[in-house]
Amino acid sequence: MTPILVFAAYAVVLVLAMYLFVFIPNKKKQRERKELHASLAPGDVVITMGGIVGTITEVNGDYVTLLLDKNTGATAEVVLYAVTQVREKGSGKEL
Repeated sequence: MTPILVFAAYAVVLVLAMYLFVFIPNKKKQRERKELHASLAPGDVVITMGGIVGTITEVNGDYVTLLLDKNTGATAEVVLYAVTQVREKGSGKEL
């Protein structure tokens, strides 16, 4: 075999390995994130990337309003994509 064929074979194997170990798992994570964001509803208790825990009061396009403290009524508007985890599902009713 010529060195060019050996190099081409290694290159094909490398690209295939990258596809299997990088791109497929990344697509799965993206799909799971989209499903999570599509399922968010008022009443859900969520955790953001920054570690903020709050209850969703409103979903408005690419933003969600979180109730941070029930006693003071403190709220924060965060980007939908900052929500990384649902701690507990709410009733789905408006608060």
